[in-house]
Amino acid sequence: MNEPEPDRSAGDPPRSPPVIPPVPAPAPAAGRRRTLTWLFAIPAAIGAGAGLRAWREHAATQAGAVPGELPPPAGASSGAPPATAAASPPVRIATLDGRQLTPADWQGRPLVLNFWAPWCGPCVKEMPALDRFAKAQAAAGPRGALVVGLAIDEEVAVQRFLAAHPVTFPISVLGFAGLAQVRALSNDPNVALPFTAVFAADGTLAHRKFGPTDGAELARWVAGSV
Repeated sequence: MNEPEPDRSAGDPPRSPPVIPPVPAPAPAAGRRRTLTWLFAIPAAIGAGAGLRAWREHAATQAGAVPGELPPPAGASSGAPPATAAASPPVRIATLDGRQLTPADWQGRPLVLNFWAPWCGPCVKEMPALDRFAKAQAAAGPRGALVVGLAIDEEVAVQRFLAAHPVTFPISVLGFAGLAQVRALSNDPNVALPFTAVFAADGTLAHRKFGPTDGAELARWVAGSV
């Protein structure tokens, strides 16, 4: 099954997102626990860089992050980069409230992954709509979609933001190395936030989009992914 190309239509910023050139990743700090485990291998080096100003300002504080590997492109394309066949749901998500989410938590239901950051204006703006959608899906019972927010920042910054703007859906802190997961899911070096990926109930990548989304769009995606 061919995976969808990233949607860069209606909610995206007018400028193209910056290209982040690859540089070697720093060595992981001892004792740091990985908050997200994907079905991608974890190598010693990843693509990282200084394209996003806010990322550049904070990146030095993320010296111990352990990123995921970027899978190779699926082939040449004259338009949007092709989807990667390696795009699969994570196998474990550690949340801020101490839970360990595994595939058993979203078995038989769609999984919505929203990559966001406290310093990302469009991310903050879409949060209330995302939270309303998550509540509606939780009320739908075991067949409703599971929404998980994946924060691209330090834990202290994420905790501070959520204390002022609480949400009901689970949040996991990836640090700035989480941008590598955005690249892996989009198979696109032009990273931008927010980025949303929807996995269907059978585990296939059904939808993905750079830029803000809303409840109506998410509802359409989920309805076609059960």
